[in-house]
Amino acid sequence: MPQELTGLFIGAGASYDAGMPLVWELTTYLKSWLTPEKFRDFNRGWAIQGEGYPSEVVEDFLAAWATPELHYESVLGFLEVQSKRSRNGFSQHYYGLYSWLVQMISYKLYGDHFRNKEQILKCLDLYQGLEWLTKQNRPLWVFSLNHDSIVETVAAHFNIPVYSGFDRSKTMKFPRRTIDGTICGIVEGETISREVLDKGAMHFPNPAEKGIYLLKIHGALDMFVYNDAGDMVKMIPESQAPADVIDVLRIANEELIYAHPGAPGGIVRASNEIAYADFDGQMNFLRRTLLSGAQKFHEHGTQVLPKSMLKHFKSNLNFLDRLICIGYGFGDHHVNDSIASWLSFSDHRKLEIVGPGVAAVPASLLHLARQVELVDSGATEYLDDIAGIKRSELSNLERRLRQVQRRMGAERSHTLTEEFRVIEENRFHDLLKEKFQALVLDGRIEDAEAVAELAEQLKAEIPNSPEEMLMHLIEFLVSKTTQQLK
Repeated sequence: MPQELTGLFIGAGASYDAGMPLVWELTTYLKSWLTPEKFRDFNRGWAIQGEGYPSEVVEDFLAAWATPELHYESVLGFLEVQSKRSRNGFSQHYYGLYSWLVQMISYKLYGDHFRNKEQILKCLDLYQGLEWLTKQNRPLWVFSLNHDSIVETVAAHFNIPVYSGFDRSKTMKFPRRTIDGTICGIVEGETISREVLDKGAMHFPNPAEKGIYLLKIHGALDMFVYNDAGDMVKMIPESQAPADVIDVLRIANEELIYAHPGAPGGIVRASNEIAYADFDGQMNFLRRTLLSGAQKFHEHGTQVLPKSMLKHFKSNLNFLDRLICIGYGFGDHHVNDSIASWLSFSDHRKLEIVGPGVAAVPASLLHLARQVELVDSGATEYLDDIAGIKRSELSNLERRLRQVQRRMGAERSHTLTEEFRVIEENRFHDLLKEKFQALVLDGRIEDAEAVAELAEQLKAEIPNSPEEMLMHLIEFLVSKTTQQLK
């Protein structure tokens, strides 16, 4: 009898505990960074260089950008729609602005990996349940909408093999260069041809191997299209160390360059592409594959990532009897339709939807609700639960603190944490002063028994363990948030 397989389908919430942003977090950051004044300044600079966007396009974009109800994917969808309309010959301008904004998102996500590298590495053990799932399933299929490298980093941490559907026997070499164009090393990538993507099967081992079969449906920071034929390449880390999985993103973004003294900063840059010099010094391009916006895989849409990736998702999904959906808000119709079709094929198939506060079956799946189970849980808490992993109180409190601080935002969290530290220091100082003054007034300052009794009182009244301190800090931050909401 064939083995029943469980697979994962993951959205942004699955990477939350590793520090990656949710949709609205990323939207808030982007909108606070790209103010109307800043964008108009950018456009004036581009116009001086002979580029830039017409004022009608700029103001149209900024009106959408300022709409509170629209997150960044909705704005990208708006730009895509506008680019398809024949409005005063502005189609190319709208598409150019769409590409520029996707590139900014790519830079932000890459920066999150690089700036928060140490924090990401510290959080990897929270995903131990993924290791457990790979032992129960051969292979463990993971379908990801995320552009990040968290799955690969977790896998490296637990020595789990990862197969991404690329041909490991056909690799490409790229020269890494310093700012002056000198070759300083090599980075390799595994490839897959557009012909295979469109007409064949991706390169997942068959018979099945132990490990993760990873399909990134919406592209990734380390995946590029590299020639006119539309072939793809995925960068290979220098080693299987988790840090190197992250570092290969830095190499691709900062060391694959085309140096030119006349270019700004001495490096040629292209919109949503990496311009690099090959070993002969000739300029080539790696096109970023991040797929974002409301028009993903649209019949009449244009995208760098081959549309056949959706076909491979639908095909490989059929290997599964159970799908665990973590951190996905069911906002992509092409995904929802694929999952509904998979469930419809057999009443034996089951879907678990995991997320904090999840309480209702998505509208697209109501007719299949008997096959759907809702789980109110965060990603890593859920993985711990199904794997039977028991965390220490300190570990759980640290995870809870990170979640509270994330919701508050870095600046407010830092301010309130510092406020808490000052309050606690002052409280300790005042309490100590009060107690010793009482001993002095009672004439018992030389009484060893009285001093020992004082010490016990202080231990009872002041947190004296990391767990107690974290609990008090969390309570303080939560209370401040509650006060702010009132």
